[in-house]
Amino acid sequence: MSTPAPADTVPVTAITKLAPDPSHIGDLLAFEVVVAYPDGYTVNLPTGVDFSPLELVGVDEGEPASTGTGWRRTFTVTLQHFAVGEATVPSFDLTYVDPQGSVQTLTVAARQFTVDSLLANEVDPAIRPEDPPFSLEYPAVTAELAIYAALVALVAGLVLARLWARWRQRPRAIVTEPPRPPHERANEALSTLEARRAELLEAGRVTDYYLELTDIAKSYVQSRFGIEALDRTTDEIRRALVRAGDRLAPLSADELVKFLQECDLVKFARFAPNDEDASASLDEVRDMVARSTPAAESPGSSSAAGPSPRPPVDGPARQEAS
Repeated sequence: MSTPAPADTVPVTAITKLAPDPSHIGDLLAFEVVVAYPDGYTVNLPTGVDFSPLELVGVDEGEPASTGTGWRRTFTVTLQHFAVGEATVPSFDLTYVDPQGSVQTLTVAARQFTVDSLLANEVDPAIRPEDPPFSLEYPAVTAELAIYAALVALVAGLVLARLWARWRQRPRAIVTEPPRPPHERANEALSTLEARRAELLEAGRVTDYYLELTDIAKSYVQSRFGIEALDRTTDEIRRALVRAGDRLAPLSADELVKFLQECDLVKFARFAPNDEDASASLDEVRDMVARSTPAAESPGSSSAAGPSPRPPVDGPARQEAS
């Protein structure tokens, strides 16, 4: 149990502050208790302190701070009061423990404060009567003109907005650049992959290298000859080439299928080619592109040599596979 310390031997002192003062009904009141005490002592604010008739909102117990000759600790108690006039924060006890472990109490004095009314400085303010009704003279020419002008402006704005929207939605000529020839796109992709070959192989990404290489070859065959090849297996491409007949000329279906099957060994059978084999595979695709690149159009000629792209013919092959 804690016992009150003799008044003449209390080594712990407390001062209080309250803000705002004066306050208004419902204001949050910050009641600070600043306690000073020597080394070896600990000070606490007991739980369950009753601040009636004030409402307790919260308590913030600050950390002890050194003063050089002792310690200081601040307890901030947030309160509210809902009555007008003079009010009092009631006194309460703090507990502290001395170096011998004895628990003592220190009484914090009550503090008075004032709560002002939110109304005017009148003893008994009376309710004001209602304002007399206000009516415009009729006819109110100015008001009518203002209303009509606002309506006309609104209609005009809606019409202009509709016309502007229709003008914005008018058909416009779309100017696009002609697509690049398939052989240009393929050669550019091959050059990019060739520059990355050493990096991919050193990183052990042989499968990624051959995936990109076969995608370049399939994309070229599809855009150059109109034969569906992207997102197709080697067997599906072989059946499509059988349906296409000689459309792959001057290339042959056998050499394309053989190339794809060799790449499948790397992608699926985990065959590990060396740098020389990887370079040879890329050169093989580059050679197929070079041999099937259409000859440049000569002045006055009606068409370039070599077969032109045609619609995909993979439909029958897909039906056969299914």
